[in-house]
Amino acid sequence: MIKHIKLIIITTCISLSLIMCTNIGKEINFNIDLYQPDQKNYTSKDITEDFYILNFWFPSCAPCAKELPHFEKLYKEYQDNVEIIGIQMIGIDDIDEGIKFSKKLNLSFKLGYNADNSTIRKYNINSFPTTLFVSKINDEIIIWDGYIKYEDLVENTIKLIEDSEYND
Repeated sequence: MIKHIKLIIITTCISLSLIMCTNIGKEINFNIDLYQPDQKNYTSKDITEDFYILNFWFPSCAPCAKELPHFEKLYKEYQDNVEIIGIQMIGIDDIDEGIKFSKKLNLSFKLGYNADNSTIRKYNINSFPTTLFVSKINDEIIIWDGYIKYEDLVENTIKLIEDSEYND
């Protein structure tokens, strides 16, 4: 009986880890309107860093609210190596709520939205938060589905950077 319980627990853990962190190999293209008043529109072509992180969120999502400060902390620490872009889902919360929410959390990385949620639909983002770690050098994308702890955020960011250095 104990062996069966252990097998069930191990199988469940493996399944969850595969769901939460997956590699795919497709190019990401997006076009969003930014909250920042100095730059209204932002596309994937505007990204100057070799690595970037896309985070899909909305203000009334409790796990999103819990993890967004992690992205701010990561941004302050790694902004010379990695660009961070937060894309709000519009519907449950509107654009003004997203702006107020981002100001309340003092978020300084790029934040924006598609009024029609086209980027979210294009990449089949079905749960929130969802985070994509993208390496333009290795043409690699790591998808993290659900809340991400700061340690995992840092680990995946460093992995992207180190993998590209290893492949140079």
